[in-house]
This record gives sequence, C-alpha cells and structure tokens, in this order.
Amino acid sequence: MKLFEKFIAPRIMNYVCGHKAFTRQRKKVVPLARGRVLEIGVGTGLNLGFYDPEKVQHVWGLDPSEAMWKMADTAGVHFDVEFLQASAESIPLDEGSADTILVTYTLCSVPNVIEALIDMRRVLKPGGSSYFVNMVPPPRRM
Repeated sequence: MKLFEKFIAPRIMNYVCGHKAFTRQRKKVVPLARGRVLEIGVGTGLNLGFYDPEKVQHVWGLDPSEAMWKMADTAGVHFDVEFLQASAESIPLDEGSADTILVTYTLCSVPNVIEALIDMRRVLKPGGSSYFVNMVPPPRRM
C-alpha cells in the first residue's frame, strides 16, 4: 500500500470529517439507528460515540480502507463493533441482516452508487431503516 493511502489520507479524512459542522449532523442522525446496524464507510469511527447504546446491539463498520478503521477508538463503546474490509457494492452480510443502515459523508467516494444501494437494500431487513447524510445538498425543485 502506498505511504499516502496508509498513513496520511486517513488522518486528513479524520480531521476534515471531524469538523463541527459534520459533527452537528452526526449528533442528529446517528442516534436514530437501532438494532443491528450496518454503517457504510465507517472510516475512523467518528459516528461510534453518537450511537445510543440503549438501542444498538451491534455495528458492522464497513470500509475498504483498513488503515482508516484501525484508527477507530472503540474503548468507550457499549455495543459490539465488527469492522468489515469491503466495498459498499459488495457487502459481506447475509440478506436481511441489518435493522438499520447508516451512511454519513460516504456516497461521494463510492464508485458505483446504484450497485451499492441495491446491495444495501439486500442486507436491510424488511421494515428496517436507512439514514443518509451527505455533503451535497439535494437538487432544488423546479
């Protein structure tokens, strides 16, 4: 692995995504998750502290970058966290595994968003919930 991808990029992403504007959004959305949660693009684990331990039993943190999730701090987390080194287009979970899917500031980095959304739908339980927070605002209605 290249030096930049392994050591520098994860720290830059952690710094940028830890900005207080992003943190405000995380505080609003992450606590909505419940049950067994699949977090797409867990990165350095910036969402982990915002999950409600009364509602969450397990979090699968999916990210293709092992260097990113190795920086995650799970010390104060009161639920199981399992890191999955994989892409959003090929989620290594069984059909209907997740009660909640959470995606924060990640879709812009997914090469094939449609394929990723189809696979997210596959692993989400019927009646489950999906929460998305993105950097790009939705288009205005004409």
